Order: sequence, then C-alpha cells, then structure tokens
Amino acid sequence: MEEIRLWKSGPGKSVRSMEAVSQLDTEIEFEDRLVKNPELLEDGLRLVGRQTPTEGGWLDLLGVDRDGRLVIFELKKGEFGRDAVTQVLDYASAISAMDVETLAEHVQVRSGRGGVERIPDFRIWYEAKFSDLQRLFPVRMVLVGLGVDEKALRIARFLEDRGRQIEVITFHAFRDGETTLFARQMPIPPSVPGKPSQTTADRRERLKQWLDECGLRESFEAVRRAVREQMPSGVFEDPRTYGVSLQLSNRKKSGVKGPVHYFGIYVGSIERGDLVVSLGSVLEERHADDYKKLEVGVRKLGDRVRWINWHGGKAIAVERDEDWPVVEPLLCEFAAAVAKKWEQYRNTPPE
Repeated sequence: MEEIRLWKSGPGKSVRSMEAVSQLDTEIEFEDRLVKNPELLEDGLRLVGRQTPTEGGWLDLLGVDRDGRLVIFELKKGEFGRDAVTQVLDYASAISAMDVETLAEHVQVRSGRGGVERIPDFRIWYEAKFSDLQRLFPVRMVLVGLGVDEKALRIARFLEDRGRQIEVITFHAFRDGETTLFARQMPIPPSVPGKPSQTTADRRERLKQWLDECGLRESFEAVRRAVREQMPSGVFEDPRTYGVSLQLSNRKKSGVKGPVHYFGIYVGSIERGDLVVSLGSVLEERHADDYKKLEVGVRKLGDRVRWINWHGGKAIAVERDEDWPVVEPLLCEFAAAVAKKWEQYRNTPPE
C-alpha cells in the first residue's frame, strides 16, 4: 500500500511533517471516536447499535444509512486482514437470517448502549422515516481500519465483482502534539446505491401501478375492504410494494404505544396471479384460540387455498381470485373476533 504523508504549514514558510500513526492505542479508542462522530464513516448515517451480539459474535457498530439500509461496520485499530473479511461476512449472515420483526426487536432492546443515541421505539422511528422495514435489507458490510492489508483488499474486490460487496474505509491518522488528525480514504466506493426515500403518496401510486400490471386491482380492493370493515375505525393502512399492511395501535413491552402489523394483503408477491393475506405475529400471540380455528378452517378448503409460511409467520395464499369467496367468511369472522378483543388489551403491554 502506498504511504500517505501529511505536512503542517505554519507562519511564514515553515512546513512541519506530521507523525503518521499506524494504529491507535486500543480498538475501543477508535470505536469511541466514530460513535461520537458517525459522519466520519458516512453522511446521513444513524448508528443504532454498538458491540451488538449475534450468532457470529459481537459486531462493532450497527447503523442505518440515509436510504434505510442496515450497515455492519467491522473495525480494526490498525490494518485489517483476511480475518476481518471473514468476521464481517459472519456477522452479516447472522443478521440477514433474522426476519424484520426479530431484527427490530434486537435493535430496540440494545438501543442507547455504549454511547449510541437511544431510539425510544426503533420500528416507529424507522417506518416514519423509511416506511417498510424490509428496506433494511440487503445488509451492507463495511470494513474500517487504519490502512488495509492488500490480501483483504483483493478478497473484497473479488466479492464485489460477483455482486457480494464489502466496502472498505481506510483512515490514516497523524499526531500533532495531543491532537490526532484523521484522513479518510475509500478505495472501494459503494457501487449499488440504495433506493431513495419515498412518500406515502408515492408508495400508494406505485402500488396502484402494480395492481394494474397484475390485473388484480378489483380483487385486491375486495379483500382489503372485507378485512378492513371488520377492524376498528383506528386501523392504519400502510402501502407496501405488493400491497398494504393493516396496523392497530398497541402498548408494547417497553410501554411505548405504536402501530403493530395485524394483516397484510398482497398480490403478485409469489406469482403474478396470487393473492396473499399475511397474519402478524401478534395474532398468534394474543388470539391463539381464534387463530387456531382459522388455520383449521383454511386447511379444509382444498389445494387452491393454502396455509403457508410467510416471512417468519403465516399467511393464507389464494391461487386464483375466484377462490376468494370460499375463504372470505373465515377471514372476516377472525378479523371481527380480533377487533373485539383488541379493544380490551390495546393499552396493556404483553407479558
């Protein structure tokens, strides 16, 4: 790697060379400086975790970038080598194995630790800023160090060429008495920009276009209307890529009150002609008897109406829109029972 030098110009014509620092005293020292100044890593970054436990170990820093994507930072106080590449891949695989609900809870439980600013309710904060939690993925991986081993850089470039990018941020540190100066170098800039944030109106318009492409706008509206009519007037409808999420306000374990996903209605998310009604995890947790009754009823309807696994939960998949009438009575009865019970527990945190 090429050597980088720095000179300080004083009064008159005097120029003094700054002492290059090959590594900081400790990794924690390096980490502390980045936590206090996340803009050193990138503009618009919001750090949401520090020393976060995963199945792959304790990842150094976890952040959300300006486009809503989750970013994993692996730090080294000096040069990082091939072991750092393995570590960041391990952390990314562990985080990516989580569904979005588990990930949001994972971040929330550890919010505010290690000098990272606390977020009272991660899901509410994220959805207000970026909408759908699915935008957290795919996870970005970033290696950060004072210089980089050429072998590690070669591996990172190899992965980038094959669509598995690991970004590399190289800092160079210089001492001027008791002051440490940082210069940042990024040999591998992000090659896949994240999607720009969209307003709710933008997402509604995009959804209408998708429904028209699938030719299922009428069927979608029939299902959405049927389920929504059984729910309380306070239901919140959040447009998503392939449909909508119907949410009700609940008091969570933290005591904070916010929207919780109850039903999702989607079209073309498995195949272009399908219709899927997803069931939020709160339904199985707080409506177990009615939930089981719905499952039994759906399983009796035949092959064209299926009870399927769906993003860490369950959903009802209808193969053709003409099959919707057979499942409508079961789903509407369930939604009405849910609404009635919700009135009783909405202000009570789950145990």
